[in-house]
Amino acid sequence: MNLSWHPPMPNFRYFPNSETDIKRLYSVLNVEGKKELFEKIIGDITLIDADNLKTLSRGMDESSLYRYFEDIALKLPDKNRFSIFAGGGVYSHFVPAAIDSLISRSEFYTPYTPYQPEVSQGTLFALFEFQSMAAEILGMDVVNASMYDGAESLAEAILMSLRLYLNANPNQSLQNRQPQNNYSKNEINPHSDHLILISEGINPHYFSVIKSFIGDIKAKIETVKLDRKTGQTDLSDLKLKLKNNVSTVVIQQPNYYGIIEDLGELEPLVHSFNPKPFFVVSSTEPFSFGVINPPGFYNADIFAGEGNSFGNYMNFGGPLLGLFGAKKDYIRQMPGRIVGKTKDAKNKDAYAFILATREQHIRRGAATSNICTNNSLNAVRAAIYLSLCSKRGFGELSLLNLKLAHILYEKLLKTGFFEPWFSGDFFNEFTLKIKNEKITALRFIEKMADKGILAGIQIAESGILVSATENNDMDDIERYAESAKDIIKTAV
Repeated sequence: MNLSWHPPMPNFRYFPNSETDIKRLYSVLNVEGKKELFEKIIGDITLIDADNLKTLSRGMDESSLYRYFEDIALKLPDKNRFSIFAGGGVYSHFVPAAIDSLISRSEFYTPYTPYQPEVSQGTLFALFEFQSMAAEILGMDVVNASMYDGAESLAEAILMSLRLYLNANPNQSLQNRQPQNNYSKNEINPHSDHLILISEGINPHYFSVIKSFIGDIKAKIETVKLDRKTGQTDLSDLKLKLKNNVSTVVIQQPNYYGIIEDLGELEPLVHSFNPKPFFVVSSTEPFSFGVINPPGFYNADIFAGEGNSFGNYMNFGGPLLGLFGAKKDYIRQMPGRIVGKTKDAKNKDAYAFILATREQHIRRGAATSNICTNNSLNAVRAAIYLSLCSKRGFGELSLLNLKLAHILYEKLLKTGFFEPWFSGDFFNEFTLKIKNEKITALRFIEKMADKGILAGIQIAESGILVSATENNDMDDIERYAESAKDIIKTAV
């Protein structure tokens, strides 16, 4: 088989613009050329000449093409060689072989988005089960059929909370307008002064995505400090910042530093304020809800987080699986789609999308989001994983994660080369400070990688974020502790 090779166009390969068009575009944008254009977008970067990107210099037959990419793969680090203790939002969990086997069925793997219930009962049933199991784990009334990832899910949750706040408080910032039944994303007042309070314990990548999402509606974001001792969201700082224009309070559970937040104290404080802000809880590790109470238990209005831990691979950080849940009262403002159970013409159980608030499906003014699809395949993987796991197994795995992380934590403290960064309780992720000033956290991580250990994520010059899961056995933990001791002791 010969693959015809077409050299890339000198400029935008996939846009059929002529040189004249391109010059006009540059003129309208008031830039000299491509380099200045990209500098304005993402800063001063070195652009690679298109000729240097010609990795395939000629047409190849199938066998040669496989060999070509196998050679590239051999040059990459072998992930199986590493013991992974780095989390920070994406965690190394065991994926049973049954998932790959079942998900590879063409009914799941190859169909286009399952709009038509008459041909998609299997996928719709799997998504219905996914929603049901996720709702039980999160303790939420309603969970949708998934979002792209946790960060996008949380950004959509904040937009949803703003819509709900406007509907509940039409006079708060809609001067000169008549109240309506529903306000869509497009109707959020661009000059509003709504304030969104976000805990410093939120994943920093999520924070970046949120800022991008709300950039065009000009709602303000203010962070709530963490208690420097415990690592929990500071209640006194939250009290100080709760004002009349606060529409949303966002907390991550456990937070980015692994600390378990005291939602039992936070939720009454938020909901007792008048006008009532919406309480949004996020999580990058919902496995934690096998041993700690879920967001629904604490009366969270909206949950938005990451579900990659349920039967999906880490890959290179994606594709991931966004989880989204809410109270039943707020269902009309939820983004994405919801699969429901009904009866067909023969009075047999059947499944169909019962809510899809995408602009393409309903009146644009009533749409809640322009999200056009979700990660259905990853959601089905999660459904298979959770069904294999069982309710009891989920709790046991969750407890195992907690125990392994605490064993590693204690072993590292006993070396004498670490001290706690925060003192709060944690689930399967914790922070430590390296006590030897002669080695930074980044250098420590590099040295550990040389020994085949992904030791964690740098959070400060001497601070490191470490996680442990069921994929780390006691030998891995012993090796981590011994290697860490050797590296720090000999640092010069």
